[in-house]
Amino acid sequence: MKNCTLLMLSLFYSFNVHAWDMSDLKDESLSPFKTSARNVLYFGGALTLTVLIFEDSIVDSTQSEFVDDKPLGSLSKFGDLAGQMIPNAIYAIGMGLDGYTGNKLGYSRAIGMIKATAYASAVTTAIKYTVREPRPNSNARNSFPSGHSTTAFAFAGYVYEEHGWQWGIPSFAMASFVGASRINDNYHYLHDVLAGATIGLAYGIGISKIDKLKRKENGEKDLGLTIVPLYDGNIKGLALIKYF
Repeated sequence: MKNCTLLMLSLFYSFNVHAWDMSDLKDESLSPFKTSARNVLYFGGALTLTVLIFEDSIVDSTQSEFVDDKPLGSLSKFGDLAGQMIPNAIYAIGMGLDGYTGNKLGYSRAIGMIKATAYASAVTTAIKYTVREPRPNSNARNSFPSGHSTTAFAFAGYVYEEHGWQWGIPSFAMASFVGASRINDNYHYLHDVLAGATIGLAYGIGISKIDKLKRKENGEKDLGLTIVPLYDGNIKGLALIKYF
């Protein structure tokens, strides 16, 4: 996790053509409240609270089933890896490289992913060391919320908001697998995962909403390649479109 954090920070400085405007810090940090992402925050918070209220019947039984049965088996190690900001870093690198080809949107998305991950991780870390809930498998008091779930859902939320359901569905599937793997390996409780997912998703969507508004105000458009289907009488196929 530490190595991935350093990588994300280095990516931010590498893409300094879109410098992080400190004047936007307030809007970005409050994006889960100032955009429609508030719906995610409220619903996820209510769900987490409900699970906590019925801890004996929901949390404890879920924990026992996962830990005893190990439904994910050895595959859970991939959930552990995916929750260490690896997908987030890969996305940021890919979008950054797209930016080097002349597509300003690529830079914007690279920085957006880094910001969504950073804000979500910072909030989760602050809560971890305020609540100080013991982990189910040790005395380490940093269980609530799940950091792996936070970064995985920050990734999924941002990808969904920027690229739609086509990429959003597999991203959410990956993030859900990460959350399940944390319970499967007895590192977190169900409410830890739900809280982490809520924070990550709220920032993933919230930061994207703010970035989209800025891009609209600046008149930016995607200069990358777009693939569209063609059907016109006898002509059928695919076309590549690039804006210049």
